[in-house]
Amino acid sequence: MTLSPLHRRVPFVLTLALAAVSAAAFSASSLAQSLAPSIDAGHSYAGLWMGRDTEVSTIVNVGVAQVGGTISLVPENPAASTLDFALVPGGQGDDMLSPEGALRPEALARLLRFSTMTFHSTRADVRRDGYLEFVGELSVTHVTREQIRPAWNSTYTTPSYTDPKIERSTGPATFVLVTPHAEFLGAYLAKSTEVLLSATVDAAQFRELPVAVLDAYWPAFAEDAECPSVNTAYGVRDNIALLCHGKTITAAPSIQPNHSFGVDYSGLHKNTVPPQGPVTIVLHLKLAEKIMPPSGR
Repeated sequence: MTLSPLHRRVPFVLTLALAAVSAAAFSASSLAQSLAPSIDAGHSYAGLWMGRDTEVSTIVNVGVAQVGGTISLVPENPAASTLDFALVPGGQGDDMLSPEGALRPEALARLLRFSTMTFHSTRADVRRDGYLEFVGELSVTHVTREQIRPAWNSTYTTPSYTDPKIERSTGPATFVLVTPHAEFLGAYLAKSTEVLLSATVDAAQFRELPVAVLDAYWPAFAEDAECPSVNTAYGVRDNIALLCHGKTITAAPSIQPNHSFGVDYSGLHKNTVPPQGPVTIVLHLKLAEKIMPPSGR
């Protein structure tokens, strides 16, 4: 039987249509995999703990930090999930984090001694116990400055500081998704936008990390902070935290903070912390509703 030109054209048109649908589906799938929910840096924080939880050594909360970045959780294939975050001292996020949550290059906190951290996962695995873990590299930047004390005189002068001394180091780290369990990832994310992750890094594997945590100031982190407009000409910019209101998250009360903020913030008394103990980082992350592409796209 000889087909008419119209009948010969129908299979060709169907082929083009199917090809277009397949291309659209592939494009949508690729886009979905390339986009990751940004971490709501205004409501996400990390608890920094040191010491071993044993009969002879208690684990101590040495500070909190603000967290931004992206996390991709794939319920259908948890091993395809990714985690990228930056950790900065509380209240410094606007100055040190980009809108995507990445650490701004060469950004300095208004503190004499501080540390920042970034983590990039290289793979994700579902463990035998059913928990999802992110394996990757933790990079730490430790910055120290000293205040230059001028000779006394009756005229007030603005404090001056030495150039910052910057030390960078990188080591392995594994963050475990504590909440939710990998098996219930889809159902959980349909109801909640908050996840909890934890990593414990042994000092023998990353010797610079305990020093960077202990030799740094970790101011309290305030969610939904409301700060009044002030005239910075009178030198109150660094003390504006004293005037802010919001939900304050700070270290456990077992460590007493000094009542000082700003560039000369004196930090926490850490004399009860084992200096060579492992460091545990607990991430309390809230996922932003807005979906943002990874940095550079």
